[in-house]
Amino acid sequence: MPLPFKRRDHGLCRGQRCQRLAASLVALLAFAVRVVRLEDANIWWDEGLAVWLARMPVLDMMRWTAVDVHPPLYFGILHYWRLVARDGEFAVRFLSAMIGVLTVVALWQLGRLLFPEQPAVALLGALFLALSRFEVWWSQEARMYMLGGLWLTLSLYFTVRLRNQADWRAGLGYLFTTIAALWTLYLLSFTLIIEGLYWMWTLRRLAWRERWQRLARWACYQGIVLAAFLPWLIYAIPRMRSWSVQVAFDPKIFLELYATLLLVGESVHVERFQGVVVTGMAVIILGACVGWLRAKSAFTRDGLALLILAMVIPPAVVWFTTTMPRSFGYSPKPEARYLLPFTPPFYLLAAWGLVSLANLCSSATWRRGVMIGVVVVVILGQTFTLKSYHEGRYLQDDYKSLAMTLKAHVQPQDSVFLHTDHPWPVFAYHWPREFQGWPNGQKADAGSVDHWLQPVWDASQGVWLVINEDALRADPQRLVEKWLADRALAQHEWRFGPKRLILFARTPERANDLLALAPDWTPPPPKESLSLPELAVVGWEQPLTRVMAGDPVYVAVTVQRNNLKKDLHLKLKLGEPAVAEVETTLSRGDGPMRQTFTLIPPAGTPSGVYPYILKIDDVEMTMGWVKVFPIRSKVDVALRAQPRFSVAATFGDPPQVRLLGYDLQGEPAPGEQLTLILYWRVEASLPISYKVFVHLIGADGRPAAQGDDFPLGGARPTTSWQPGETLIDVYTIAIPRDLPPGDYPLRIGFYDPGTGARLSPVLDANHHPQPADQIELDVLSIP
Repeated sequence: MPLPFKRRDHGLCRGQRCQRLAASLVALLAFAVRVVRLEDANIWWDEGLAVWLARMPVLDMMRWTAVDVHPPLYFGILHYWRLVARDGEFAVRFLSAMIGVLTVVALWQLGRLLFPEQPAVALLGALFLALSRFEVWWSQEARMYMLGGLWLTLSLYFTVRLRNQADWRAGLGYLFTTIAALWTLYLLSFTLIIEGLYWMWTLRRLAWRERWQRLARWACYQGIVLAAFLPWLIYAIPRMRSWSVQVAFDPKIFLELYATLLLVGESVHVERFQGVVVTGMAVIILGACVGWLRAKSAFTRDGLALLILAMVIPPAVVWFTTTMPRSFGYSPKPEARYLLPFTPPFYLLAAWGLVSLANLCSSATWRRGVMIGVVVVVILGQTFTLKSYHEGRYLQDDYKSLAMTLKAHVQPQDSVFLHTDHPWPVFAYHWPREFQGWPNGQKADAGSVDHWLQPVWDASQGVWLVINEDALRADPQRLVEKWLADRALAQHEWRFGPKRLILFARTPERANDLLALAPDWTPPPPKESLSLPELAVVGWEQPLTRVMAGDPVYVAVTVQRNNLKKDLHLKLKLGEPAVAEVETTLSRGDGPMRQTFTLIPPAGTPSGVYPYILKIDDVEMTMGWVKVFPIRSKVDVALRAQPRFSVAATFGDPPQVRLLGYDLQGEPAPGEQLTLILYWRVEASLPISYKVFVHLIGADGRPAAQGDDFPLGGARPTTSWQPGETLIDVYTIAIPRDLPPGDYPLRIGFYDPGTGARLSPVLDANHHPQPADQIELDVLSIP
């Protein structure tokens, strides 16, 4: 159909072929930034749950999602995707990355349809979306939000096509994408409101008869969409759990967070970007207003109206869902990610605003210069933000080595018990077999320990206890571990950072063959073979190929002993010359044997690729390679060069850490948050990854509030601390709203999250030992 306007020439991509070429380059750019370091982040709780559901048979998965908070479509797609791509951080996230690229292409097509006289708008909007840190972030998560964004963008595209003409192909496209959107996210049901209001807006210039015809056609489409979704609602609503994590909703704070994510991609300390965000939003709004006033066709204003509706309705949606009665379904706390599917139209609106401002220039040369300048600024600015985002991605050995050990040793009659099950989806991602767990939130006592462990113990020859960082919260006296130890005939422990894996043997047969390899397990073969007359290296397990200096590295070697008559000396070196090495003895005997090694490259290890070199007596072989990168440190609050309050306490004998002092920010009042800044001086290397406890002690001697965490939010584990180094460490203490008035001592210290043992002794400035291996910083008066 001929256009009722003349195309505006910006001197950028004058022809259709050039525009398609430019769009292809933008799509390639979107692909590149979404696959860079895609696997370099640990699977987190929500991703683990998604993979757990995708591993189920489809009907079982659908039954489970009926009682949860999301419809089943994404999990079904992920289910079939896994059949081709299998598991792995890269594989399960690649689906979201490709969906993110398709969304960029879909937005370009939507821009071409809405603003055919301004081809630069479509390209610039696609570029904004391609480089958006917010979009890249969630394109690297195995979640349904990117899929929702694709369906929304395509649904808007087909809505506009249907508005222009009665095209059966556009009708089928609209039905498919809109129905798919509803089956992906319940929140996308509000897409129908956005499109309905747009449809009503476009009818204002038509004769009454034509209005009623178009309304009837639109109502028919809506009826088909609702009919396709109604069976799921009928099945799911009676089964949907009613639970809530509602918190006070502050629209101002939420909108500030949302705007910061759209423009900068940061979700913490958004006040630092206030100037950039306010300026950017002001320019976009000004440009959109200018474009609206200068628009020469109602068609263009209709497109702007659709984009504005897509930006105004979603925050209202979040407000509505977060204030729903607790008795209905899931009432979540407000999260900006809920708006992610609605964000692509924003980037098209931003592109329109900037192009409209450029059109104020009467000269084509000036317009071209302004547009080129905008592209350069966007690319440079987003390159900077994406660089910091990608550099922050770091795959750690959370359950990888622990799960490898389970796979190698668990026997058919053994059971696995997770203590606690708070991170069960993450553990289930690494250990896809059956396991049981200590219920999250339940405190351990003698009766509950008997209740949960006795059935597991009676049904097993051996029980594998997985102790994670959450165990001490529920079981500070370690009753679960003691219960099993009191009944076991033998036990063996492996240590993986803050996590512990203990095998307790119940029967004599299991006790006599404690380290037997699983009958269905085959060790991954080494890249090089090493065979001696009585020994052969048959397996090499290396979970990580990239590690941070100072972090423990876990690898395993499996050997086949052929009637080995004497003990052999094994040494594993990292690098040549070695930056770290460990030695052990291979005992005589016959049959396979698996040996786990722990290496810690020193914090000062230069960046580079280092070989693992295994030496058996005088024979050496290279087992694998690992890239070591320098330690990283990130502090997100304003800091002083020196602490406001001096302390000079030491931890360990001889002293391993010295506390120089601290700062305390915030109002000590119920419902408020305190920020505690600790200044550490490292005196000696620490072989254990300690956790710092920060306790506000109540009248009963127990913590009334706390802010325990690993140093620098886990970015600098104590194993990476270098002697002579000074670190500035930040903790947050949330004071409960119902905390009674009174005086509360503020105490800190270090503890091993696997055993609960504190780093001791703790000496004050006068070298006096402190009770309970903790130092008291202050006494806070709570009104």
